[in-house]
Amino acid sequence: MSLQHHYFTYRLNAEAREIYWHSFLNSVALSLVFIFEPIFLYTRGYSLTQIMWFYVQVYAWYVILISFGAKFASRYGYKHSIFLSNIFYVVYWVLLFSIEAHPYLFFAAPVFFALQKSWFWPAYDADIALSSPPIQRGREIGALFSIIQLGLIIGPFVGGFISHAFGFITLFIMASALMLFSAYPLFKSPDIHARHTFRLKNLWAVFQNHRINFLGYWGYAEDLMVMSLWPIFIYITVSDFFQVGVISTIAAVIGTVVMLYIGKLTDRQNKGRLIELSSIFYGLTWCLRFLVGGTIGSVLAFDALTKGSKDTLNVPMISLTFEHAAKRGPDYAIAYSVFYEFSLSIGKIVTALLAIVLLSAGASIFWVFAMAGVLTMFYSLLK
Repeated sequence: MSLQHHYFTYRLNAEAREIYWHSFLNSVALSLVFIFEPIFLYTRGYSLTQIMWFYVQVYAWYVILISFGAKFASRYGYKHSIFLSNIFYVVYWVLLFSIEAHPYLFFAAPVFFALQKSWFWPAYDADIALSSPPIQRGREIGALFSIIQLGLIIGPFVGGFISHAFGFITLFIMASALMLFSAYPLFKSPDIHARHTFRLKNLWAVFQNHRINFLGYWGYAEDLMVMSLWPIFIYITVSDFFQVGVISTIAAVIGTVVMLYIGKLTDRQNKGRLIELSSIFYGLTWCLRFLVGGTIGSVLAFDALTKGSKDTLNVPMISLTFEHAAKRGPDYAIAYSVFYEFSLSIGKIVTALLAIVLLSAGASIFWVFAMAGVLTMFYSLLK
């Protein structure tokens, strides 16, 4: 029995298959560089506090720019918006790599990172929400996450080798080329869902209907740690780019093996209950980071625990999010996507500012992880 027939009630439509291919290529491109972005800043002399200010800038600009990205996606189409976001990402990488020579780019690079997010996520979220049949949405999200995880398995290992052997500039060039190419599968069929409008009144209606979810998405505090301080902690422990990539790759393998099963379970079980239990467990893994020793084995164990717990939580959480977005057609879908991204951005800004306060007061990085763990449990508020 084929994978498609075993895991899906209905055959995947062309739109879903194109999203899968794009997501795989995009995840490989991202994972080549993603874990090394904060490490690059750290090795160039930026402190942990300064790096957290970098991410405050990213998400403050994201809050400002996301409505413009949503308007573009609703007017010109999701695929065109995603392609433009890839260009913004490449510009961001160029600026990031140039920070060492031009320190003022520390303030310019976050703008383009925010532009990438603003043009990518509303379009991507709405496209998936409107393309997946409700009866198998959990399985499709589980399969999508597994495909993304395959990219995350390949990328860190290859990225670690390239950065170790040839340097960051070669890594950025290869990642940039693949990032631009990743949009190609999306255009094998015409753009869809283009004839609708993002309206602030729809966004306000979403806020009115899902007030508690505004706080629930603050659980993405953990995601901010995954993209900022946790990679730096791994690097401080192992002090080798290649070993950082190997650790991330092995941990990603462990996270991948549970995805398809969790996706099937999500379609049969109460999503809210699954989110509640997995968010509490995942939050505790951050609170207990002080148990990580100075060995590669302990770092690997916790990185694997991070990826496995995060993936277990993400399937029902993202499935529930897309379920809400798809309820009332394209106008509502793009509005819910903006609400979702706006809420998690506010949560990440709060997390980064609290981290800055703790680090400035001389607190250990483990106190920052613990604080993020408490906020991660906010996922349990999602309804």
